[in-house]
Amino acid sequence: MFRRIKPIERREEVKFPADLRKLGYFINKQDQIRRIEEPSEGFKYYIHKVERVNERHREAIDECIRRVLDKRFAAEGLSKHYFPRGCDPKTDRCVPILISDDLDDTEKVLIIVGSTFDDLGVWSVREMEGPGINHGSMISTIQSAKEENFRFIILNCGQNVYSPEVGRAVRYTTWKAATKSSPHIDEVLNRVPGHENVQNHVRSILDEVKGRVLGKKRIYFLTYGWGCWGVVKYLNDHFSEWKSSLEALIAVEPTHTISDIVNPDLVHFLRTRSRGYIAHADPPGTFIPDKRFISQTFSTNQMHSECIIPHVWKSLMLPWFKRVEEDPEGCNPVMAVDWSAVEKLQEGWGDASLHTKADLDPNKWDFYDEDDEEEEEMSEGQKPWLRNLEQVVDLRDAEQAASITTGLQAVNLQENIRPGSGGESKSNGVGKAAPSA
Repeated sequence: MFRRIKPIERREEVKFPADLRKLGYFINKQDQIRRIEEPSEGFKYYIHKVERVNERHREAIDECIRRVLDKRFAAEGLSKHYFPRGCDPKTDRCVPILISDDLDDTEKVLIIVGSTFDDLGVWSVREMEGPGINHGSMISTIQSAKEENFRFIILNCGQNVYSPEVGRAVRYTTWKAATKSSPHIDEVLNRVPGHENVQNHVRSILDEVKGRVLGKKRIYFLTYGWGCWGVVKYLNDHFSEWKSSLEALIAVEPTHTISDIVNPDLVHFLRTRSRGYIAHADPPGTFIPDKRFISQTFSTNQMHSECIIPHVWKSLMLPWFKRVEEDPEGCNPVMAVDWSAVEKLQEGWGDASLHTKADLDPNKWDFYDEDDEEEEEMSEGQKPWLRNLEQVVDLRDAEQAASITTGLQAVNLQENIRPGSGGESKSNGVGKAAPSA
């Protein structure tokens, strides 16, 4: 048996001011947070042996960043709107989102749905410490998109816990730093009605704003992580309402799968006018065979998922939105994928790339399961490689003049072909370019 020989020491909470200078930091000319004593050094998390002190110190820095971003978003013409509608942010449980002040004066609306672990308007705190605050936040995303006449609705999936101590909805790390260590979240008292989770938040906000955008605007979605899952689940139930206004969707590190979708119209939309971008070592824009998300998937040459949008938004994502605007029915190049070869490669089978010369004949490519022996009658002019859409990744492109002439030639327009997927002399059966129509 054990007995306590002295009472547990109760330490008083260490308080840090929400002031960068008093905390020993400043924002340099490169828009980076740096230490005053060591201007070449960034944020230092471990300042004390007690983890609780480190958490509260980091939260003080984050509060300074939030205040800086509030001013910058206002300068870009975005204001906070609080939901549920009609609530008082000073006394009621509510969630803020950002909406462009001139939303009604534009034809193109970009709806941004971020992660479940960051503050409103933030992509990556990691990138704020590196390239700069604007780079790691949505400020740089907004500035470049405004040049293409976009206006914005920015949802808030991260600040999903209401903290009485702070007096507003906060992300979990803020909640933890503001309350006792390992705090219990009351699923009634510490949640905002209608915004208890990602799916409820997305549904509540899109239902609220659809009167301002549907039938009046061309709508584009930029989603990240679980935010993408919330949007796809919502569209699965309401696609008929949004179909005529919806232009395109980008999913970064998507979390939805084909099993989440039963709406055939949404499936067609995801095949033809959506793209997924994932953390992957291949060069940015390299096609990655992956049929989990229905839409085609591309690499970004990023290790951390939160760094994807800050690094490839201007080079890959925004240009693709422009392609959708110019040619919505041909914005994706066509590429047929031999999924059996992909599965063999994923299993590590070395013989997956051993094909005979007959495999290089585009007239003999087989895109179907081995047990699919049923021959379907094709109407005149219909292409046999389109019989089974589940075996084809739809990557159509307006420049399909690049076609198969002799041997195996990869369609390589704005996207790269994954190494060893068709551009080499030895085919591994992955990513074969489909003959043009």
